[in-house]
Amino acid sequence: MYQRKLGRPVRASTVAAVVLALLLAAGCGGGTAKPAAAASTHPTTRTPTPTPTKTGRGPMTAAELAWLGSVNRMAAKIGAIAGQNVQLTRTKMLSLSNLFGECRRVQRRIGPGTARLRPVLTLVNKACATFDSGAKCLATAAQVSNADGEVVAGSPEEQTQKQSIDCSTAAFTDGTKTLSEAQTKGEEIQLAAS
Repeated sequence: MYQRKLGRPVRASTVAAVVLALLLAAGCGGGTAKPAAAASTHPTTRTPTPTPTKTGRGPMTAAELAWLGSVNRMAAKIGAIAGQNVQLTRTKMLSLSNLFGECRRVQRRIGPGTARLRPVLTLVNKACATFDSGAKCLATAAQVSNADGEVVAGSPEEQTQKQSIDCSTAAFTDGTKTLSEAQTKGEEIQLAAS
């Protein structure tokens, strides 16, 4: 048997199937219906609303700001020697070598920071590794120098000292640049958090 709808034949069984589907979807499928609010006794799983934490969005915590402050103070301390014109005595070479080690000491003291500060930590790690190599170079230069920082001209010690001082100068330049990048990254993160 056919019914006519908009000039096209439709089977009665098709109409019954569509009506049944609509009734089930509307909650009229027979049986005991529950009110919509009490339809489910099972807890629903929802995605939690993000809350400001030290690993997510939100304002910087006091600990994060202190961590960034320590990185900035370390950079300032190391950078302060850039403008100095110093006589490289053995004592001064060892002192500068020790100053390069300040990066790693500060890093150990302040710890890894929070998850959102990881990009800064990565740059600080890179800078500290560069400063560590510079510290070794200065220690080598001090080892072959006399107390005044001099070596005998044309001696193997002169060559070692020259290579070691060049190495430490390059490490200082590269490490300072990387530490500056870490500070910039920290400022970006802080700005994004506010």
